[in-house]
Amino acid sequence: MQQKIDWSAISPDESEKLKDELVEVWEASVRSTHHFLAEKDILFFKPLVRNKYIPVVELYTIRNEQNRIAAFMGLSDELIEMLFVHPKEQGKGYGKQLIEFAIHNRRIFKVDVNEQNEKATSFYLNRGFDIAGRDETDPSGNPFPILHLSLNEITVQVSDGSLEIRHILYRKKRFLDLLLLADEQESMIDLYLERGEMFALYDRNILRAICVVTDEGDRTVELKNIATVPEHQKQGYGKRLIRFISEHYAGKYDTLLVGTGESPLTVPFYEHNGFRYSHRIKNFFTDNYDHPMYEDGKQLVDMVYLRKELSKSK
Repeated sequence: MQQKIDWSAISPDESEKLKDELVEVWEASVRSTHHFLAEKDILFFKPLVRNKYIPVVELYTIRNEQNRIAAFMGLSDELIEMLFVHPKEQGKGYGKQLIEFAIHNRRIFKVDVNEQNEKATSFYLNRGFDIAGRDETDPSGNPFPILHLSLNEITVQVSDGSLEIRHILYRKKRFLDLLLLADEQESMIDLYLERGEMFALYDRNILRAICVVTDEGDRTVELKNIATVPEHQKQGYGKRLIRFISEHYAGKYDTLLVGTGESPLTVPFYEHNGFRYSHRIKNFFTDNYDHPMYEDGKQLVDMVYLRKELSKSK
């Protein structure tokens, strides 16, 4: 079980001993994996790691049966800054345990690794991280290329054996073609895509439907976009996504809003899923879109808002 280090609760002597033990794990790990580093490089980084890097991160450790540190991880606000496992403790799942904690408990989805550290790179890539960027040198200007990795999505729910809902974290534009089925102007999608949370529903590992939800303040979230792959429509996937987001946001928010055109196709769908009329914005579609929009042969003019009280969601 990982343990968070609270430096303020440790005496100066204990703090120095802890730093010594941590840097011992760091050095052993680096010597076993960073074969591209020369001895002078290790000696250069060692005091920096001990005295400068370790004290400023949010630090978590895992101890073995002998109460020695087997692995540790350092986090910043949005990055896994460091993760090291003692060579004698590798293969026991400590690295995976720390990564899972960072992702699911601390909501951190990015990490930087030395490109020449093939073992670490493979470790992250095998856990769903993708290469988002690359620097030719490390932060100190040394010729050790750095790979910037990010986790593009995480599974947040699995049900009925084959249904899986994934939280899409990055590269949301790869779903643009599907989003355009529900909101046919890309510039309008751009207004909410990055600030919203995206969820995708997969059945047997095949994408079926997607949605985007935004925080509108005052304990209210809005379903900005929901679309089902055309060949999989009318199979309950949209309904399943609405049920998921209703459960997901309940407790943290009171109200779920959705805005739609005044269409006989969409309004009844939302009403069947627990929404009730709230209000309308006059001329929303004619004022904000660069072309007339039609649904079931009817031009869309006003935006009709419906609401669902999340405290009553099933």
